[in-house]
Amino acid sequence: MAVKNSTSAHAKRSRKKAAASSSLIPKFMKNPKTTMALALPIIDSLLVSFIIAYVPYTKIDWDAHMSQVSGFLGGERDYKNLKGDTGPLVYPAGFLYVYSAIQYVTGGQVFPAQILFGILYIINLGIVLLIYVKTDVVLKQHQGRRLQQLLLKRQIVMMPLNQRIRNGFMISF
Repeated sequence: MAVKNSTSAHAKRSRKKAAASSSLIPKFMKNPKTTMALALPIIDSLLVSFIIAYVPYTKIDWDAHMSQVSGFLGGERDYKNLKGDTGPLVYPAGFLYVYSAIQYVTGGQVFPAQILFGILYIINLGIVLLIYVKTDVVLKQHQGRRLQQLLLKRQIVMMPLNQRIRNGFMISF
């Protein structure tokens, strides 16, 4: 009798697992904020690719950064002597270490650096969207659940539209 009951319990657990896994996709698709949080980095990746391919890059800081890094890699350690096209180095030493690695990876060329910073931007966007989805962050003064969901959806949609963040990664690197 005990064997029959354990087999029956096992069959029930198996049916529940099968039902849960088959309902995962519809359950996932019913949550619009999760769907939007997945769609937005894909859409923004296309936009970033378009920007890299068709928008001419203005070398505002890149040449200065690379000349400062070249001085550092050449052995100069005095900040007064590390200069670029925009003037003396004003960033902390961590900047020199990070940009030294970037210069090594990209060969000091702008195009590969744009691709690298585009990838970093999309990763950053994905992490922030994941946090938004996991935490249900909304403005605290709004108590209505439907209003909170609407505000969260709008916040998620507005994130990749923030040109300041994208420009920080794509243009002013």
